[in-house]
Amino acid sequence: MSDYEFPEELLRAKREWFAVAQRLEEFPLRPYTDSAGVEHRAGSGWTPELDRQETVLRKRFRDLSIEISIHPFWETLNGGTVAARMALREAARPPGG
Repeated sequence: MSDYEFPEELLRAKREWFAVAQRLEEFPLRPYTDSAGVEHRAGSGWTPELDRQETVLRKRFRDLSIEISIHPFWETLNGGTVAARMALREAARPPGG
């Protein structure tokens, strides 16, 4: 139980933030070539479609992070912002997450 009355849209954004983070975790590792020209993870299953999907998800993750961080709720607090942000994290965290 939280000591804060979080606005529903803030809780929704944080819940979606967790969902997007989970989806990003499920992507295979992106292949890359190092400075010596050696390819790594070439057989990871990475495709142009995965690249497109990851780009969309990373943009959404960034947008949600901004939405959460600049939400007007934070200005209603008289100190204790870090504790409130941690409480939001716990209130919005998916079960078992």
